[in-house]
Amino acid sequence: MSDLSGLPPSFSYQIRDYINKEVGFVTANVYVTTVVSGNEKFWHIESYEGNHFENGVAYRNSVTLNYDDFTTISDERYKINSEGSQLIESFQADPDGTINFFHKDRNINLTANNPGNVHSRYAFLLALSGFPFEYQESAVVNSYMFEYGNYLPLKIVNLGQETVQSPAGEFLCYKLQLSVTGLVGLFAPGKYYLYFTVAKPRHFVRFSQQIENGQWLPNELIQFKY
Repeated sequence: MSDLSGLPPSFSYQIRDYINKEVGFVTANVYVTTVVSGNEKFWHIESYEGNHFENGVAYRNSVTLNYDDFTTISDERYKINSEGSQLIESFQADPDGTINFFHKDRNINLTANNPGNVHSRYAFLLALSGFPFEYQESAVVNSYMFEYGNYLPLKIVNLGQETVQSPAGEFLCYKLQLSVTGLVGLFAPGKYYLYFTVAKPRHFVRFSQQIENGQWLPNELIQFKY
């Protein structure tokens, strides 16, 4: 992804976010800023899902992306409860081209050698806003999916425009379909849909997923501020 889509240097989302069948929906607050280190510029995302004082559990993500192509440099996901904060999932791209993936509950600690650009799904609401909607119908990127214990080729298809009603209001959106491609796609047939505003800055509006019981549930924008 490479189209900056008129994104400002800092902005925030508030999202109605589905975690799992035990937790259900929570409010997620996502803060995006540009960071300069040396001569390089990066996107940094901090997100907070839920409130452990109310629900008994919350999550924090800390993600750093390359500024120009939105690929992931690092991603840490923490579970927060009455016992404190615990790292449960992480992603680290090193300068030598290796990438380490960690997931506590799945007992995954995997290092991949030179897999190429990889996108963290926790950064999709920002990274996919850079899809070149006007002149490209599809693309394939690598994305780490802990359910399958590795990074997988993910096909992104631009399905056109659709008007979406969300808690934040009504928006004319581009609709992207995501699915695992290649031979491994036979074992991972699920599809996901993300919606971004046609108007710039192209911010996230909705993510539709099929949950454990087969029901389709949307994660939806409550507020976008910059």
